[in-house]
Amino acid sequence: MSIVLFDHAGNQCPVRSGEQKEKRREYECDGVGAIKSAIPNAFQQTADDENSCTAGATVLRPEFRGEVRFGSLILPTRYLLSPLAGFTTLPFRVIVRTLGGVGLATTDLVNCRALLARNERTMAMVESHPRDRPFAVQIFGSDPGAMTDAAQFLQEHGVDTIDINMGCPVSRIAGSGSGAGMMCHADGTISLVQQVVESVGIPVSVKMRLGWDETQLTAPGFARAFEQVGVCAVAIHGRTREQGFGGSVSLAGIRKVVEAVEKIPVVGNGDIRSVADTARMIEQTGCHAVSIGRAALANPWIFRQLDEWERTGHYAPAGTFDERLQLMVSQFEFLEKRFGSERAIVQFRKMAHWYLKGMRVRRRLRGDFQFVRTRPEFDDAVKQIREEGPVDGNRTGVLTDAHIPVPSGPIDKW
Repeated sequence: MSIVLFDHAGNQCPVRSGEQKEKRREYECDGVGAIKSAIPNAFQQTADDENSCTAGATVLRPEFRGEVRFGSLILPTRYLLSPLAGFTTLPFRVIVRTLGGVGLATTDLVNCRALLARNERTMAMVESHPRDRPFAVQIFGSDPGAMTDAAQFLQEHGVDTIDINMGCPVSRIAGSGSGAGMMCHADGTISLVQQVVESVGIPVSVKMRLGWDETQLTAPGFARAFEQVGVCAVAIHGRTREQGFGGSVSLAGIRKVVEAVEKIPVVGNGDIRSVADTARMIEQTGCHAVSIGRAALANPWIFRQLDEWERTGHYAPAGTFDERLQLMVSQFEFLEKRFGSERAIVQFRKMAHWYLKGMRVRRRLRGDFQFVRTRPEFDDAVKQIREEGPVDGNRTGVLTDAHIPVPSGPIDKW
């Protein structure tokens, strides 16, 4: 199979994937099951949700930092799309960019060894397109040699910036010394990051948590050390690894990271569901930028809203039922061009279920859509959905700034 990447000029860079299949599951920090289980409840509407989505909504603006620079790369906005395994694929990234307001979009978490082996699934994860700019790939691993080789490979194939993950809490990642496990080995981690930075000429950032647990809040020290070895930016999820996604994000903890560095931007992450949440994050932490994950699934318009709010103090509502349906079709057609109708339909079922659930499409129609196998069947299903509309009849209403539940349960079982 030929995997196609694009360089900065839009020229194709074909890469042949290896013939060997991986015999064991890739070490991807996915959490896909947790996100999938959350999606059915993603659009439960509350009174606060109703009030947050009115046309011309206003949220008081905090003091914003200057433009966000990742080294020599100036981001168009300070609002970043976080990696979400299984969802922040190339088609979704392009769709969200089409709506506007995205400063940087990052791939799903990529296993550096799988990347070097040209694993087919991994190569598909790092595909990009001229419309997908600026573009970051997030990699993980604990071996400096493999990490630097992977970084050099990505640089050769036109990636704008590389992000090192040291925040993934999943046991099979953290337990192997990658992801959040890197926070337990300061000297080795700083050395690894420095080697990656020095091996490439493009910006390298790091994403981490506040620490392993409340007794080891090491993020400020790491951020200071990373700045000294040349990291271009630090993204901080305001929880410890022990917390997983429980409790609330510590804005005070993120602020300590902001205060620990001198020049590089700090990206705040966690519990961002709306414009108001973003305002609170920036005001209370002083962070330069904000990274948004699950909220982008619930409301792909959120980046456009944030950019408009920063510039004007107001923002337009998110999309209607018909706009959401058109967005779904557009995302499918992008996938269809890459893989053909039948394969694209199979790959799109998970995302389609989320779209239709969020649009309040009748359960039977949602179920029938999962059995669509050809493009004519796809078109017929979309036509029926369009004609029937949402079950509550609110075809012209806006989507809410919805709350999506985070993964729960014992973190050692993740």
